[in-house]
Amino acid sequence: MDHLLGSLDQIENLEDQLRDRINRGVLHHQLLNDKHKWWMLCSALDVLGDTSIAFKDYFQTEFPKETGLKYIYCYGILQCFILQQDSLKHLYDVFEVQWETTSELKKIRKVRNASIGHTILNNEGGRSEKDKNEFNNFISRITINKLGFDLLRYSKKAEDTVYEEISIHKLLKKQLDEVIVLLKRLNKEIIVMENEVKKKFENEKLVDLLPISYWYEKIHSIYDEQNKLFAYTALDNIHKQYLELKQSLENRLLQDEDWFNEIEDYLVAIELMRKSMLENDERTARICNFYLDEKNDYFKTIMVEIDEKYEIKNPL
Repeated sequence: MDHLLGSLDQIENLEDQLRDRINRGVLHHQLLNDKHKWWMLCSALDVLGDTSIAFKDYFQTEFPKETGLKYIYCYGILQCFILQQDSLKHLYDVFEVQWETTSELKKIRKVRNASIGHTILNNEGGRSEKDKNEFNNFISRITINKLGFDLLRYSKKAEDTVYEEISIHKLLKKQLDEVIVLLKRLNKEIIVMENEVKKKFENEKLVDLLPISYWYEKIHSIYDEQNKLFAYTALDNIHKQYLELKQSLENRLLQDEDWFNEIEDYLVAIELMRKSMLENDERTARICNFYLDEKNDYFKTIMVEIDEKYEIKNPL
């Protein structure tokens, strides 16, 4: 039992890593721009998390005594196996990573199909008559318990019946071990994808695109007529650098960030500053220059965070 709970905790941790990369990583906006993939991703992650909760609660709560509820528990837990497998496959699909189901996962899927999926007529062979391998299945009611049940199977081809002992505990141990390996692989593949994106910008630091304080000091000198022309040059440089910054942010698909509109506001403030300088409106010019200088420091903080996000990391 401790092994199962430990494995489920590990899966939840790997799920959290996935969510963090998806929501805060450099692939976020690329994923968000494809609405179909984005919603499939959200659904798959939720199902992955939901099944972990279901498995935990199944083993940590008392099994019902009522026969009908025993069937509900049995049907539900076996369906969770398939939901967990499918959620993982769809996560692979979203990131276009080759999915190859393992032999153990296939066996577990067969158990579910025989027990609750296609119980009455269960074909484990091909479609043609000669390749069909059909079974009629029966869950032994008196054997149903939290840890499993007996499954009676009649084989049409063999014209014989067999009993199989189905252990939920053993099935879950095998599946969780497989899921952990597959989630680790997916996380590793995503890091590789992130690094490919980061390489496009590895020679560009956003914080270096921001104007230096020197230009704001020169704007302040407009009140000295001798330095007025240089103040205009300083403002032109600030304007140019913010246009370059805006373009670089758009190249990284960051235009949907909440703070991106503040870049647009900043460009408007530059034009207000220019207007106040031309009109010799000293008070407005001082206010605008203070705003531009302070806001530039604010953007530095954001750009440093983004630059850190774009640092290339080694795969796990």
